[in-house]
Amino acid sequence: MISLVPHPQVYFQNNPLSGLFILAGMFVQSSRVAVHGIIAIIAGNLAGVLMGFDKSFLSCGLFGYNSFLVGLAMATFYSPEKHEGYSWPIAVGAVIFAYFSSVLFVMLGKILSPYKTPPFTLPFNISTLLFLLAVGGMNNVDMAPVRTPELPSFETEAVSSLTAEAFFAGSVRGVGQVFLANNIISGGLVLVGIMVCSRISAFAAFLGSAVGAGVAALVGCNRGAIENGMYGFNSSLTMTAMLMFYVPSTGSISIGIIASVITVFIQLALATALEPCGVPFMTLPFCLAALAFIVIQGTTSTVISVPLSSMTTPEDHLNRVSRLSHGFELLYGAIRSSAYMGSHRRRFCCWMNRHETGTKKISSALSEYDQTVHGGESQRSFFQRTIQCCKLENNSGDQRALSRLSIRIRSARWDPSYDDKEKDLYFQMFTHIDAGNNFEISKAQFEHFLRSVDLTDEVGLDFACKAFQLMDLSGSGHIDHDEFFAFVQISKQMPKIQKSILKFFDFVDTNDDGSMDISEFDSARSYLGLPPLPEEDHDRLVAICNEDEVLDFEVSTTTTSISQSHHKTMFLQ
Repeated sequence: MISLVPHPQVYFQNNPLSGLFILAGMFVQSSRVAVHGIIAIIAGNLAGVLMGFDKSFLSCGLFGYNSFLVGLAMATFYSPEKHEGYSWPIAVGAVIFAYFSSVLFVMLGKILSPYKTPPFTLPFNISTLLFLLAVGGMNNVDMAPVRTPELPSFETEAVSSLTAEAFFAGSVRGVGQVFLANNIISGGLVLVGIMVCSRISAFAAFLGSAVGAGVAALVGCNRGAIENGMYGFNSSLTMTAMLMFYVPSTGSISIGIIASVITVFIQLALATALEPCGVPFMTLPFCLAALAFIVIQGTTSTVISVPLSSMTTPEDHLNRVSRLSHGFELLYGAIRSSAYMGSHRRRFCCWMNRHETGTKKISSALSEYDQTVHGGESQRSFFQRTIQCCKLENNSGDQRALSRLSIRIRSARWDPSYDDKEKDLYFQMFTHIDAGNNFEISKAQFEHFLRSVDLTDEVGLDFACKAFQLMDLSGSGHIDHDEFFAFVQISKQMPKIQKSILKFFDFVDTNDDGSMDISEFDSARSYLGLPPLPEEDHDRLVAICNEDEVLDFEVSTTTTSISQSHHKTMFLQ
């Protein structure tokens, strides 16, 4: 019924260790308030179980974070006591309204689902406001208004200047004030808790709080309120939401700053509007500002939206966009490869340079998979398997020489000072296969060489013949030294290219059926904020699909297509 996952969900984090830091911060602020928060989490989760709501929501803490805030708010507004002053009516009220907040969460989720937007902390605000307004008619509940009800006053007051120390303290407290804690240590613990899950979110939380405090200071708000973080917590939530629902970039940070500034003005407006009722604005300014900027997802090309169903952390969002972008570049190279033969080769080269592809680009994009790719027998390249077969055969002096040659190649290939030496070693291998010393290798010679090292599997030989055709850039039926050298370079990168393409397909294949249709491809482009696929490229992609316009994720097809594109890239560069 209780876990450490719900409370970090207020800041869109899903990490138990983050929850531990936040809960510790609440106990530093007030053990009594923290206990009421825990009671409320139990009640909120109980509502999810008894009502039979989606269990995945329960495991992610989505029924607990609003309930947690309800318990904290009711205990905080009831009494200023830190560790004493427990009241059974407040505890019972926390249970009832925490339960109700879970119901509101599901209801508002259904209302907002067409807009692919969550209800944020609206259930907390509605539940707590209803309780505070109802207290006026409860004679057995001894609870004073949170604010003294009075009509708004528009008289100006003298405002003292704000020091840098007070500004920084207010920015840190603003992060903690999300959980109704004005202790600077509590604010620091909350910030550390967010950082455990996402450094970008922690940066956004502090930046948003600082923006809110700065705007409040510029318009002349009360210095004490700024120093206590009262103008930072709503802006902190808004900025964090912007960098969560939009992929972190200069555009999303700019939108986040604008939204955070607007949040402060919404807060000032709500404070004035709710003053006659004597109730606080809580996190309503954040909800209104965030909803306005997140409902418009998909209508702006300035930023890349993150689908609610695939939301994790900002770091992961950046990773996925980078992976998807590189995947598109590789796929474009494959489906366009036939258009850049012969007279179009120069155009192809310019296009590849413009998109910064090549070995350096691919190595950078796939570095995260480098460790896993080189681990298994099945993941080694065709070139490496050939060398291994040469090593196993000790009967032939030529094969032993070739084996020693391969060892020298591997020992030299990672040292940039060995470029010329490496080429010389490849040339010796080329000469070994070119038995007739014609300075070119025929398909028959290539196949004979493979059989001589016991590569007699028909499937493997068929792949080798396709590889030979890819090596033959000139279409002469033979491969020269430069073509052979280019292919050997590519073969070392092939496992990583294959791994990257599979990751790309896995991301685009949203229904996990092992294939990608054109609509999924266009959806992935839309995710990146790109226009629909041009008609020419659409036709080329359809040409390699089956009759249902579905592209099967066969590794052999993928490897062949990508190697063709990458082969030409290596050679032309």
